[in-house]
Amino acid sequence: MNNLSQVQFARGQQALALSLQERALAIREKTLGPLHPDTASSLNNIATIQRAISGAEQALPYQQRALAAYETTLGPEHPNTAVARTGLAQLHLSLGDRPLAIALLKQAVNAQQRMREQASRIDAEALRSYTDSVSSFYQQLASALTDEGRLPEAQLVLDMLKEDEQFQFVRRSAGTDPGRTRIGYTPTEQAWAERYRHISSRLAALGAEQQALDRLGRSPGTTLTPEQRQRRQALSADLAVARTAFESFLKDMRTDFAAKGAARTVELAEASTQALQALRALLQGLGSNTVLLQLYLTDDRVHFLLTTPGVQLARSVPVSAAELSRQIGQFRRLLRDPRSDPLPAAQALYRLLIAPVAQDLEQAGARTVMLSLDGALRYLPFAALHDGQRYLVQRWNMPLYTSVARERLRDAVAPSWRAAGLGVTRQIGSFDALPGVKAEMTRIIQQPGNAADMPGVMPGEVHLDEQFTARRLVEVSRGGFGLMHLASHFRFSPGTEANSFLLLGDGQQLTLGEMRQKNLRFDQTDLLTLSACETGLGGGRDERGQEIEGFGVLAQQQGAKAVLATLWAVADQSTALLMADTYRLRQTQGLTKIEALRQAQLTLQRQTPYAHPFYWAPFILMGNWK
Repeated sequence: MNNLSQVQFARGQQALALSLQERALAIREKTLGPLHPDTASSLNNIATIQRAISGAEQALPYQQRALAAYETTLGPEHPNTAVARTGLAQLHLSLGDRPLAIALLKQAVNAQQRMREQASRIDAEALRSYTDSVSSFYQQLASALTDEGRLPEAQLVLDMLKEDEQFQFVRRSAGTDPGRTRIGYTPTEQAWAERYRHISSRLAALGAEQQALDRLGRSPGTTLTPEQRQRRQALSADLAVARTAFESFLKDMRTDFAAKGAARTVELAEASTQALQALRALLQGLGSNTVLLQLYLTDDRVHFLLTTPGVQLARSVPVSAAELSRQIGQFRRLLRDPRSDPLPAAQALYRLLIAPVAQDLEQAGARTVMLSLDGALRYLPFAALHDGQRYLVQRWNMPLYTSVARERLRDAVAPSWRAAGLGVTRQIGSFDALPGVKAEMTRIIQQPGNAADMPGVMPGEVHLDEQFTARRLVEVSRGGFGLMHLASHFRFSPGTEANSFLLLGDGQQLTLGEMRQKNLRFDQTDLLTLSACETGLGGGRDERGQEIEGFGVLAQQQGAKAVLATLWAVADQSTALLMADTYRLRQTQGLTKIEALRQAQLTLQRQTPYAHPFYWAPFILMGNWK
């Protein structure tokens, strides 16, 4: 009955779906009892259908009963309880009770944070799947907080979501999890949430008892006893009183929140205030022209949270996640074909993703825009977006920011580097040969026998093909090289840490999981470069870019200050030119890593054979960009 109901609801047959679900509920209540999780599931489903048919008010009693059943049977922090609490929050959002919905969503998110701690010993695939299923809780809470103007708290929630994603992808060993952040409650919302819990639980209990007696009275061949009839009559009166009390509660709560909001005395939770202060201090330390732009997705909007050393503001634009993913996929296909014209798509995405905050960025005097991205946005080369006059690479430095590795931004960097180059030139299995790698190394690293026109940028050593083994990689990673340049196939694939790997010169595939297990250390590495990596984007449900960001976090957790990678496989010759130019500018002119990269991209762009974004756009810098 439950499954048939869901099918009919998906077909738009709402009345039939409701009838089937009510029959499923009756069977479950009779067989399993009113507090069984399966009974609560039916109540959840009825609430969804009732909301579609009659609105949020009609759905509220069922959702309250579902939450009460889950909370009683499974506990207040069980994932099913969190889902029911989120459903209740969504109903109150529809009714305009945003502050109450925020309190409920905070409870749900904190429960999920507890599950993150417990899940640290689950296999990575299960952990990834669970994370995907609950990420919308965080996004809904961040969106509601943003709509209330409570930006520091929204900031904290976004950091919690990124913390969660990166932990599940770069899973640490058992027992090393430092614990998850929790978002605090303001005194006002905590008081009202507690009152709400008591009054809604009372309503749920009375409603469940009345429905059970009504159903019993309608059963063929069943007659209520005098005591049952008397109790049913008393229940009607009790429910009327409880509903009146609930309406009075909502009115008083709305008045209280409105008064405090109008007086601008909404209290910020201490943890979120501290997080904002720490972020502003970080930005101030990086320079007054450095800002953080966070983009995150809900089902029907893109949200922007812009933080400068002095202010924090929010924007949003309407677009469905599916439509945005489609546009990103189409843009990437155009970018990977040097014969295409990507400008219309580049301008369309600019209007969606940058134009809403472009004036804010200009007013902030932004020069370096650190990007914190969500979902399919992580597959997008922002440098190739176009404002109608120029590409964004011509306007701003745009490194990628990860909150869990932000302390790396404070690290001092060496003024000059020694380099270690490891690469593959020959074909290995299905992987194409990379004949340009030898010339790439020659341009970068000073070696005996270098031609006069390619003397190399910095001293170092090179290990190609059979010399490039896992053992050699470990040795080099501990050798004190400021730059480690890896020119081999590196495949970023959605899924677990076993899906993404580096191809070694002896044909072995070193996965991210093995990199973690082997405890590769990059403690003296200012920059770890992957010059021939690739990410896939085919529209699958698991494709959220976590594999890219996950590697960046892994490398930084193991010592590297920054990672330079590419979003698609690029041409050998142009890549060699760009890499050598980046390192030369950084080594000889003292530019930051990100500015040196941007200048090298612009130089490549001005050369006719390489003007198409295919050649210069896919390079992304994660971590310490100084």
